[in-house]
Amino acid sequence: MSKELSKTKLELSQNETELNTATKELSSIKSELNSTKEDNNKMRIELERLDNEHSDFKSKYSIAKEKLEELEPQVGILREDFEQKENELEGVKKDLQQTISDKYIEIETLRNEIAEELSSKEAEIARAKNEIEAKNKEIEAIGLKIKSLEDYIAEAKGAPQVIEKIREILSIKGFLSDKELEDILTNKQE
Repeated sequence: MSKELSKTKLELSQNETELNTATKELSSIKSELNSTKEDNNKMRIELERLDNEHSDFKSKYSIAKEKLEELEPQVGILREDFEQKENELEGVKKDLQQTISDKYIEIETLRNEIAEELSSKEAEIARAKNEIEAKNKEIEAIGLKIKSLEDYIAEAKGAPQVIEKIREILSIKGFLSDKELEDILTNKQE
C-alpha cells in the first residue's frame, strides 16, 4: 500500500506539473495575440495619417486652382506635380490597404489557431483536474484502508489481555457470567 500511495502521489505531482505548463503556454499565446493587435492599431494610425496627408493635398490643389487665373503659366506644372503626388499617395494607400488586409487575415488565422489551442489546453486542464480528483479519491480510499488496518491491529493487540482476564476469573470461580464478559470487553475497549 505504501508503494501504491507513493506511485499515486508521483502521478498527482506530474499532473500538476502538466497543468502548470499548459497554463504558461496559454499565457504566451494571449501575449502574442495582444502584440498582433498592437501592430494592427499602428497600421490603422498610419493609414489615418496618410488620409490626412491626402486631404492636405486636395486642399492645396483647390488653392492652386483658385490662383490659376493669376498664375496661368505655372498651372500645368502644379497640376502635374499634384497628380504625381496624388498617384504616389494612391499607390501608398493601396499598399497600406493590402498590408492591413494581409494583417487582418493573419490576425484572424492566429485568432483561430489560438482559439483551437486554447480549447485544446482547456480540455487538457479539465482532464488533468479529473485525474487529480480521481487520484485524491484513491488516496482517501487508501487512507481509510490504512486507518481500518490500524484499528484492527490495535484491537488485536488488546486480545491477549482479555484472554488473561477470562482465565483469571475462570481459575477463581470456575465460570464466567455474561455481565463479567461484557465488563472485560468494555475495559479492554477503554
